[in-house]
Amino acid sequence: MKNIFVFLLLASLVSCSFFKKKKNLDADVIARVNQEYLYASDIQSLTKGLKGKDSLDVLKNYAESWARKKLLLQKAIENIPEDDLGITKKVEDYRQTLLLYEYEKALINQKLDTTIKQQELNDWYEKLKNDFPLEHDIYLLFFIKLKADAPNIADARKWITKPRDEEDLRKLEGYCKEYATSYVMDNGMWYSQENVLKNFPVGQGDINSLSNSKIFKEFKTDDGPWFIKIADVIKKDEPAPLEFIREQIVKAIIEKRRLQLVERVYEKIYQDGIKSKSFEILVK
Repeated sequence: MKNIFVFLLLASLVSCSFFKKKKNLDADVIARVNQEYLYASDIQSLTKGLKGKDSLDVLKNYAESWARKKLLLQKAIENIPEDDLGITKKVEDYRQTLLLYEYEKALINQKLDTTIKQQELNDWYEKLKNDFPLEHDIYLLFFIKLKADAPNIADARKWITKPRDEEDLRKLEGYCKEYATSYVMDNGMWYSQENVLKNFPVGQGDINSLSNSKIFKEFKTDDGPWFIKIADVIKKDEPAPLEFIREQIVKAIIEKRRLQLVERVYEKIYQDGIKSKSFEILVK
């Protein structure tokens, strides 16, 4: 219960300047608790776009909530002396923490470099890959989903399953751009078994067959034909491939840069303080 009172007291002290005090009531006042007043103009953003009863209901509900909070705070102040809880110090500590947080946020927005080159990703992956063992098997899929009315399916089938040369691959690329609803051909995409079953028209037996054959197989659906190939499988407990954990690696790189940036800036401020003799350490 004391923690609740402390929180409420802190909130009250931090925000006390938000509400004006006024001895004489006027038309703008919507609530009063002893000598403290709440004005409609203070919370006009809450009723923006509302009219009539809707606006009045919002004002009434907010005023009641405000009054309840003020009464509770006053009771807390009466029963728990401020000095006993060190409220003033806690408010100042909170203020300092908030200022530092906002300063760090501004530093990061202004100066943090978030550009990550592929080589840096590769280097980090080599260092961290053993920290990301797979929780299940994953599959490297190549696939093409054609429209139901795509023409010249026979030609497309040959380009997909038995391309003769680079010219066939160029034809396939142009064909997919015009007649495929989705496709992945260049590097493939990694999927868990659950997502393969969820996103593609295959069953467990098809996954096993595709994993063994490593060639495109056609699957007919009412929405059009699919061509699917599983090019590789990585088993559970083996290190996850880079593309599967790219987001985690990127976050790790950015977080390290953030910490280094803040540390550099804070150290520079400290060293500048030494040079300018802005402070002294008097403990010997």
